[in-house]
Amino acid sequence: MKKKRTIRIKDPKLRRIRDQLRLLLLEVKKAKTIELLNRTGKLQKSEGFWDEKSSDYKKLNLKAQELYSQNNDLSYAFNNSIIFCTVCRKIDKDMTYNPVSRRWFCVECYKFNQVFETEQGRAELYP
Repeated sequence: MKKKRTIRIKDPKLRRIRDQLRLLLLEVKKAKTIELLNRTGKLQKSEGFWDEKSSDYKKLNLKAQELYSQNNDLSYAFNNSIIFCTVCRKIDKDMTYNPVSRRWFCVECYKFNQVFETEQGRAELYP
């Protein structure tokens, strides 16, 4: 997105649905992270993972790097998503997108940061 946008949901039923979907996505992310970490742990315990002279060393380490990369990509995507506020990490709030930082903030945190940065002479950071 190229400009500031606030997503507000007023209907209590829709808010509840939004919050439950966010919780569900967090649970899926948690399960996927645990799976990736378990797979990485199994690789690290396999014979040849730590032995540079082993014939499987490169293959095992490349697979581990791939798993680390998948986990990092997943974390990056979640940290920059509308699922929770970048500052307070709450999931039950209306969100505002900041195009400068390319992140989502709850309305309260966005307003607080906007006032603070304006006072510091950096109003362009929070349009």
